[in-house]
Amino acid sequence: MKYFIFVLAFIFCISCKTKPKQTSTYNQAVVQDYANIFTEIEEDSLTNFILNYEKLTTNEICVMTIDSLPKNTKVLRHATNIAQNLGVGKADKNNGLLLLIAKHDRQVAFATGYGTETILTDSICYHLIESTLIPNFKNQMYYKGVRHALDSVKSKWY
Repeated sequence: MKYFIFVLAFIFCISCKTKPKQTSTYNQAVVQDYANIFTEIEEDSLTNFILNYEKLTTNEICVMTIDSLPKNTKVLRHATNIAQNLGVGKADKNNGLLLLIAKHDRQVAFATGYGTETILTDSICYHLIESTLIPNFKNQMYYKGVRHALDSVKSKWY
């Protein structure tokens, strides 16, 4: 039941396409920080980066943080399910990318659309996780790790 409510909340957030904030008029829900690992300024910065990148390329990125994975769920499977439920990526291009961070489980995964995985292969995603995300996350530098990973994604996927 808890998982069902969780999924419904995600679908509702995406269908609204905006997320009100106290310091700005609105933000599209491309950063969903349910684990509260980003400051408001960091979340706004990531949102702006992702939306500007989407304007240039039509590629869609979503960064989602959660406290924990549902029981007996693998992080990549969960990330893929979320990306599909949210509709990350253009339907005709399958050009979506979802970065899921499960804070307390210390798990992270990139879920790629079929059009995305030809460029951002499993090997590239694994390398970004091992060389960029994990070292920064170990030092509680979540924003820095995500931002550097997205910079690398941007340089490879245009």
